[in-house]
Amino acid sequence: MQEVTTDNIPLTVQGVSGAGRDGRLSTISSLSAGVDSMFSSEAWIEDVEEMGHIQTPAGLERTLGLWSGMAMVIGTMIGSGIFSTTSLILQAVGSVGMSMGVWVIGAGVSVCGCIAYMELGTMLPRSGGEKEYLDAAFRRPRALMSFLFCLSSIAICSPSSLAADSVVTGTYFLYAATGRAVEHSEWAQRIIGLSVVMLCALLHGFFVRLAIRVQSALTVVKLLLLLLIVVVGVCAWAKGNASPDAGFHDAFHGTSVHPSAYLSALFKVMFAYSGFNALNYSIDELKDPVRNLPRAALGGLLVTTVLYVASNAAYFLILDPETVRRSSIAVAGVFFTNTLGNMWGQRIVPVLIGLATLGNVMCGVFAASRLIFEAAREGYLPGGRVLGEISRFQSPLAALAVNCLMTALFIVTPPAGEAFAFQIDVGIYPVWLFQGVAVIGLLIMRRTHYNLPRPFKAWQIANVVTIACAAFMLVVAFVKPSEDAAGNSGSIPYWAAPLTALTFIALSCGFWYIQIVYRRGLERSLYRQKNAGFE
Repeated sequence: MQEVTTDNIPLTVQGVSGAGRDGRLSTISSLSAGVDSMFSSEAWIEDVEEMGHIQTPAGLERTLGLWSGMAMVIGTMIGSGIFSTTSLILQAVGSVGMSMGVWVIGAGVSVCGCIAYMELGTMLPRSGGEKEYLDAAFRRPRALMSFLFCLSSIAICSPSSLAADSVVTGTYFLYAATGRAVEHSEWAQRIIGLSVVMLCALLHGFFVRLAIRVQSALTVVKLLLLLLIVVVGVCAWAKGNASPDAGFHDAFHGTSVHPSAYLSALFKVMFAYSGFNALNYSIDELKDPVRNLPRAALGGLLVTTVLYVASNAAYFLILDPETVRRSSIAVAGVFFTNTLGNMWGQRIVPVLIGLATLGNVMCGVFAASRLIFEAAREGYLPGGRVLGEISRFQSPLAALAVNCLMTALFIVTPPAGEAFAFQIDVGIYPVWLFQGVAVIGLLIMRRTHYNLPRPFKAWQIANVVTIACAAFMLVVAFVKPSEDAAGNSGSIPYWAAPLTALTFIALSCGFWYIQIVYRRGLERSLYRQKNAGFE
């Protein structure tokens, strides 16, 4: 491996593609023509085609190996979903058998998406995820697709997901305090959720090392909890301590036939499976990404899938379907109450579940603040000098404050009683949109940039399944549910979540014109100024 520099920006040449190019660094001179090449995905593609894989100018140390990368995927995926969405999914699809089937279908779709992202990540091995892939595949209008992705993630996807996890944290802490699954005040849950978000922001803002240690410890708690659910469920079932109507006999009785029911269920399931592409956002810190990205991403997803399916099977082995429906988002608390008794089930284990979802909030706050920080520095957001600066505590304090404020809005604004489901739906809609578009971009780049090194090539069926599922989720969201379908009642219309997401994305096009075209945000970015020697 040979270290070279251009304009004091380190570049690591990991390989040179093409016969007779070993040792030739002539393409490096093209980078010195201007700082623009360091920020343009078009220039990046040209460099990759000519030289192979190049480290990004971030200068991040590669500290993640195979096992730590797999742990990151598992820790990002396991959050409030498995502890809270089982009841909502059963309400939607109507039967135990179909509920389990939806979890398996979600796993299959996630595997297909993971395989597609493995090609994207090894083909363009730089951090940023969809931001980089969309910018590379859709060059005109300049940075439009990547801008829309960044703004949607910052303003909708991340805060809505964090709000949902925070509310679940409050739910389980209140369950431990009161022993009731659905009767306590929803506003009490929201107040605890607000406190959780502020606590995580303060820890990541002022005690960075402590926050990372706490985050790692809570990831262990999440894994142990899922294993505990499986072991306790099997043991209780073997001893005959299950509800008389529990189990999988007549498993498909009451199955819904309306497509919108499965859309609602898939939204919740994919909320639980979200995070399989976590390493694509931090690939600069992954050792040997061409080799470790596919293994860590797919391995982490498969481990999580086994735990998810086994945990849901444990729920249904012990609890009858009606109890699961009534448990709302505290199904895990009800499960442990029925198996371990009031002290463990209502006091101890719900606290551990609350701590596990708190860990997911900590991971989300960390990632969201870094996205705001990087987007501001690259000129995608105004106020780069504030949002893109590191505080004396070695943290992006301003970015953390913005993320905390936006998450608080998602916690307090939805009407009581339906906030959790609305937050999931409005947050996952843009995720499906941009994941589908990113895979379409992958197919486009196979034709327009066929010379790009592709250490891993996704099966075409995986790409087709990912795009088809994304299209299904995007279109059927506007189909009116049947009269008896879950979620067809209440103050929030069925079309509110997808329309909210699409309206925001459409309005963001105007903001893109102002920030990127009129104000020339990319040219005036903090990255550009610092590397040009202005600061």
